[in-house]
Amino acid sequence: MSFDLFGVSAADYPDVCKAVATAFSLSPSPAAFGAGFEAIAMDFQRAGQVVELAWDNWSGFIVTSKAGDSDALVVEIAEWLSRSTWGETGAASPRS
Repeated sequence: MSFDLFGVSAADYPDVCKAVATAFSLSPSPAAFGAGFEAIAMDFQRAGQVVELAWDNWSGFIVTSKAGDSDALVVEIAEWLSRSTWGETGAASPRS
């Protein structure tokens, strides 16, 4: 499961990740960090649940479940982001 938040810039990626990690008590997994010209991604975890927080120039900010037991966490994050400052400026799109 994933959730896209369009309208978030690459420059905002660190701030959005920090806000999400703080709000949901997520710990980063720096070993899973990847960055390129058109995409940035890193895994975050909480009590065995793992989500990828990513950005690319096609979808904006993306939250992806890394396992079925993390789907509920993606939904929680999506709801929170939709109500956030970033959600007010961008269009949101859930994907299964």
